[in-house]
Amino acid sequence: MTFPLSVYSLDRTIFEGKAVALTAPAADGEIQILGQHTPLVSALKEGDMVIEKEDGSRQKIPIAGGVVEVTSQTVIALVNF
Repeated sequence: MTFPLSVYSLDRTIFEGKAVALTAPAADGEIQILGQHTPLVSALKEGDMVIEKEDGSRQKIPIAGGVVEVTSQTVIALVNF
């Protein structure tokens, strides 16, 4: 099951599209977001964010921190480099 995912930095859009999974370095440990995930807001720390796309490919994004918000409709991550 896929979900709409948007990843933004202050100056550009990094990813917009459908994702199967998002793995991110949260402040309290690594989290993985899948379709129909419970709504949450989490701080992100330095590490690698990994997006698993519909076609099975993965995109790894090194980040310095940020925040991720999961709603019933979409997932939005605002990240720093």
